[in-house]
Amino acid sequence: MKEATKTKQYAELIRSWNKTHNLVSRSQAQNLDHHIEDSLSVFDGVGQVVVDLGSGGGLPGIPIAIKGPDKQVVLVESSSKKASFLLNASNKLGLKNVKVIHARIEDIDPATLPKNYEIIARAVGSTEHLVKLTKKHLNQPGTKLKLMKTEDQLNSETLPPGYAIKKTLKIPSKGKDKGRILVTIEKDG
Repeated sequence: MKEATKTKQYAELIRSWNKTHNLVSRSQAQNLDHHIEDSLSVFDGVGQVVVDLGSGGGLPGIPIAIKGPDKQVVLVESSSKKASFLLNASNKLGLKNVKVIHARIEDIDPATLPKNYEIIARAVGSTEHLVKLTKKHLNQPGTKLKLMKTEDQLNSETLPPGYAIKKTLKIPSKGKDKGRILVTIEKDG
């Protein structure tokens, strides 16, 4: 199945499940193509192993997995209905490079994940909160936290001591998402 076909099928799956399972907000469901495009805007900024934190309806993890069949994508979701959707969607789309973990990130043993993984978060909480949640993961050599933010959000948030912003990548975007960035945070030192 071609990338465009899979992406279209993925959007249809979200829309149909969303009627009964509330995977994404109504406005997200109406602008799904925009959210998929937004998810793919970071494709070149992520490595080979991506852990999608609070995956919800699979954004950005599933679009990244569709576009990059050579990447390993781990979808972490604590809600059982959302985790069921992710499992169903990755099976229906034949995404062999996707693993769904129904758990909270802080309850996952870093040793159970592939080496040198990057945790990506899109629209999930403040920088400080996410660093606290992923602390034991960031303590693993080679692990990075990548946050999809706006410059304004980042400037208004604090980074806990012991962690540093290693890279900021401007994401090409249009409309209200101007100033989108992908921020890479690692343990300092």
